[in-house]
Amino acid sequence: MTNRTLASGLLAGALAAAAATGAVAADPIKIGFAISLSGRQSVTDTDGYRIAQMWIEKQNAAGGLLGRQIEFFTADNKTDLAESVKAGQQVLREDPDLVAVSCDYDFGAPAAVQVQKAGKISVFQCAVDPKAGVVGVGPYAFSAGIASQLDGAVIADWALERKDLKKAFVLEDVAGEAQKSACAGFKWNYEREGGEIVGWEQFRFDDASIASQVSEISNAIANEGAQTVMLCSHLGAGGAVRQIRAAGIDVPLLGPSMFDGVAWTSAVPGLTEFYIPTAVVIEGDARPEVQALTDAFAAKYGDKPSSMFAYPIYAWLELWAKAVEAVGTTDSAKVVAEMNTYADEPTTLGPRSFSPELHIQTSMPMQISEFTDGRQVLVEEWKIDAPIPQQVLYRIGG
Repeated sequence: MTNRTLASGLLAGALAAAAATGAVAADPIKIGFAISLSGRQSVTDTDGYRIAQMWIEKQNAAGGLLGRQIEFFTADNKTDLAESVKAGQQVLREDPDLVAVSCDYDFGAPAAVQVQKAGKISVFQCAVDPKAGVVGVGPYAFSAGIASQLDGAVIADWALERKDLKKAFVLEDVAGEAQKSACAGFKWNYEREGGEIVGWEQFRFDDASIASQVSEISNAIANEGAQTVMLCSHLGAGGAVRQIRAAGIDVPLLGPSMFDGVAWTSAVPGLTEFYIPTAVVIEGDARPEVQALTDAFAAKYGDKPSSMFAYPIYAWLELWAKAVEAVGTTDSAKVVAEMNTYADEPTTLGPRSFSPELHIQTSMPMQISEFTDGRQVLVEEWKIDAPIPQQVLYRIGG
């Protein structure tokens, strides 16, 4: 078919068995993927796509869903907003029961809107923006991911309770909405718990120099007693981290899960005391079921996932399947109504919750990890004790 990438995921063994016995196979359940298989977003989308395939294969081997095998097909949005619309329309022509879209809200939303219009369920593979759901797309849209505000809130709470870091300097990356959201969550919970923010500067992760910001951090440490720096950015900001440490600033650094993965730490040799929350610690997660999933991924694809953002779709698919089985159909309205009742529902990756208003994780426990000597190691699990207010989740009023 012209300009189409259709990757059939129906297990050949199941078809062969049906043919051999003369059985008439039930119509398959269909999952479409309107994601980035090329372009910069493919780095994140591809691992999630692979781990979703692992879930499909496991489910099919156990008999499928509602006694039906699961088939999947894929359209490449090429990390392009216009192509995302086309990718959504393309997979919809196959009449899917569910459509997975890109991790990134911007690149996933155009496809998700098409799916919402068709009255079907969509799921962002790992979007961290709360708009990736009811508010930004519609009531049939979900994100498998974790709100960036939760990142900031968790690391704020942990820094106060475990490290007694009562004065913080915030360095906000204004190049992306997710980074701003992490800062919003940090500010809300840090100040709520009695912490004091003694300085706040902005930058962009791709700035060649942040000399003026580094100078402000140094002044805040010397004059205001700043004990830590919250760096609201992502792994592209390795240069900023290097400049901070090169200036002799050795206070503990905090960040959101967007720093997950160790490839970037080569830019900061000997980096220590940099703490972030994640959903999964790829090297040495304390939960046997999570480590088993990582090992299975490595065995199948030849290497471990590049970051924790590969994993969320696996847990979300578990819950979607549970809802389908509970209501006995893939009908979108019935499945969504069932999923909206889930509160701390167990998955391989831990508890997950949804509500009619919110289809992203904003309260689940997270894994605190530390970057030390080029490694990322588990510290402990941590959970905040209060719901994040809507004005923080949607950054209302600044």
